[in-house]
Amino acid sequence: MSFVEYSDFIQDGDVAIVHLGHNSMTPVKVQHGAQTQTRYGVIRHSTDLIGQRYGSKVTCSKGGWVHVLHPTPELWTASLPHRTQILYTTDIAMVTMMLELKPGSVVCESG
Repeated sequence: MSFVEYSDFIQDGDVAIVHLGHNSMTPVKVQHGAQTQTRYGVIRHSTDLIGQRYGSKVTCSKGGWVHVLHPTPELWTASLPHRTQILYTTDIAMVTMMLELKPGSVVCESG
């Protein structure tokens, strides 16, 4: 997958973003003979995706539909699962001690 190269049509081996609805997207690796199950039914890669234009509205087996989008950095980030990690007071104390922080220390937290 490349965010630099853009093509108008979905090809075998591409990664496409299946937009199911508001805040519901999933990345799919398009492969001949494969299929993807959604809440709207099955998407058959060979007949429903390959050769279609990115941005197309694709009808699923149960009659529902989805949009198939070209991956961009923004869509890729939004489609990946995000997990949070909680830091407890004891964890923070251990990190502070190991970094040898003291009043006046400059800390850059990068996520």
